[in-house]
Amino acid sequence: MGEARLEYSAPAHGRVRVNVNPLPRRPPPVPDELFSSWIGRLARANHCSVEELCGYLGLGQGRVPERMNDLGQVNWARLSRAVEQTRDDIAAMTLPDTMHLPVQYVSNDDFQVCINCMVQTPGVILRHWRFAWSMTCENCGRPLKARHPADGLSHRISVRAAQGALALKEVADAKHIRRLRRIDRTLHLLKMLGLTHAAPLTSWSQWERFKALAAVELCTTRPLLGAAIILKGNDQALREVCRSFHLHRRVVDRIGQLSIDLERRLPRRTKNQSVPEKRTHQPRRPKVSESAIAAARQAISELGPHADRQALLARADAIWERESCVMR
Repeated sequence: MGEARLEYSAPAHGRVRVNVNPLPRRPPPVPDELFSSWIGRLARANHCSVEELCGYLGLGQGRVPERMNDLGQVNWARLSRAVEQTRDDIAAMTLPDTMHLPVQYVSNDDFQVCINCMVQTPGVILRHWRFAWSMTCENCGRPLKARHPADGLSHRISVRAAQGALALKEVADAKHIRRLRRIDRTLHLLKMLGLTHAAPLTSWSQWERFKALAAVELCTTRPLLGAAIILKGNDQALREVCRSFHLHRRVVDRIGQLSIDLERRLPRRTKNQSVPEKRTHQPRRPKVSESAIAAARQAISELGPHADRQALLARADAIWERESCVMR
């Protein structure tokens, strides 16, 4: 460890105090660098293994802590002294704990990276690369590269995935548990239908991840329509959904009806055909001209208000035809 060494002294009150010198070489962390990434770079700079450095810093053996709750038993005074960083600085380099949340949107591994940043700083891993909604590097603005990139992604799925990423970040930042549960049910539905595998939001497959994010966009903006699109034309899958979500039978029935409606295709229009007018809930009233109203009033005055309806209509029609001929 070079100049770094541990010195033990026993104070008068009987407790053991540990004095530790700062590491000889301390490359500063890159903005938003992950704590485990920085520990790895510290180990290489001080010509020791990561395991040796973790033991020296009191981090224990095995995987380097990455989440804040993994640092609960750490001697902060010793760690801060060795790396010359405050507790808040170190905590800012860790990932949030999401184990108690319905949706796991933080990855345990490097499912995507920024090639440009890794070339500039070998071995660096940034925190936001681990979040499911991250698509571009916040340090350099370049697109992040997945472990298994997808070829030929359509513009539509890319746009939907980007919208889903924004929706997921908004829900996660607000810690909206109800909406997170809705997202979890949607992801469970995708998995049950065989469209995705475990942890699709942080999947190594870019295609699988984009499908999951697109589903997030649908379930947060139009949840019933999103489920109906997924289940469209798949009766067996709909039966599986009924069994899996038996406590939400009314919602499932509504989804099933939407799926049936989506199967009905409108006839194709030619270029010369106009777009049909938008339907409203109010009954459509026919337009009546002033001359027709005047003819009806005259017919009532001639035949009386209690006359036969057909006779009134015939007389009004004759009066209206006569007045029309005069006007021509």
